[in-house]
Amino acid sequence: MPYPWQPGMKITASRLRSGMLAGTVTINFSTSIANTFFNAPYFRDSADVTFPAGFFTNTPNIIVAGRSTTPGVLIECSYSNQTPNGFTVWAARSTNTGTVIDWVALDVPG
Repeated sequence: MPYPWQPGMKITASRLRSGMLAGTVTINFSTSIANTFFNAPYFRDSADVTFPAGFFTNTPNIIVAGRSTTPGVLIECSYSNQTPNGFTVWAARSTNTGTVIDWVALDVPG
């Protein structure tokens, strides 16, 4: 997608839109994984995030961050399967406590 502003262009709603969405999703862990590295099982699961229809025309950049009040318990937070329609967020932790994941999706002009 070319840069949305060129000299002489009219201001339109599509050029004024932020190109950014943000939200949260909660992952409730049900999958226990044995791991000799941690000497204890850990929990890993995922949740799908769906964007409003037509908000993105390109695949946006995704940023995820997990919330935890106990240092070292949240092992990982990542994402996969990103498209203009949504993505899958993944998390792993040493307990099966439900975890809120904050996310930001940015449509960066190319």
